[in-house]
Amino acid sequence: MFKIPEQYKAGVNIVLKDFIPKDLKPEQKKRIRDSIKKVQLTYQIVGEEIPSVVNDEYRCQVIQFYDIEIRSMKDAAFLAGIYQGLIKPLCVIRLHDSMDEAYSLSLKRLNQQDNTQIVVECSEMTESYPVGLPDSKRDRLFSYIDFTKVKNKTDKINFYKEIYAKIYLLNNEKAYANTVEIMDSNVWYDANRTGRMLLYYKGLVDERMMLTRVVTNAEKVSINQRIKEEIKLLDEERY
Repeated sequence: MFKIPEQYKAGVNIVLKDFIPKDLKPEQKKRIRDSIKKVQLTYQIVGEEIPSVVNDEYRCQVIQFYDIEIRSMKDAAFLAGIYQGLIKPLCVIRLHDSMDEAYSLSLKRLNQQDNTQIVVECSEMTESYPVGLPDSKRDRLFSYIDFTKVKNKTDKINFYKEIYAKIYLLNNEKAYANTVEIMDSNVWYDANRTGRMLLYYKGLVDERMMLTRVVTNAEKVSINQRIKEEIKLLDEERY
């Protein structure tokens, strides 16, 4: 997965009964038992070649990669939502059935009231790609997020955030005409610029969504003005 170096390979099969938390509701447990066929922890990025981050906001000493085989991709979003909230480390979850696959990521931080718990700030899932068949969209995604293509390896948080942001941009590519230029730019080397760029990009996506819902000309004019402002901010960040 993602051309992760062999040194990080785990290859640990997880018994399903051990992967179903006891505190879930009975109907959730049943849906998980009915959905999941096999779980494997495939890779773990550990050690300090990519430095860990331990402070008041993060306790990030590992990034995990899971492969979950399921009976139908109809349950992929449900399972991603459940497990991204339960797995405390930052993780990439590949969910696949016999036909398609997709990848789930979530940005997480420590709960400031109880630092033994996490808060999921936002989540993203790629579109589905065919399993075992060539696919230009998947090739394009991997050309940006393969281990060797991630530019910011200054620490594990920045590494993961770059992958997350690139997937978000590709999922919402139509929102901004110069998305490809950002993807190919050096903005990714600067974690602060990456953070601002993602913030502006999400703002632009939200405004474009709102534009499809309003009905009055006054509302449209106001939103279009905000869209222009977000685009201007993105244009400034991509150079």
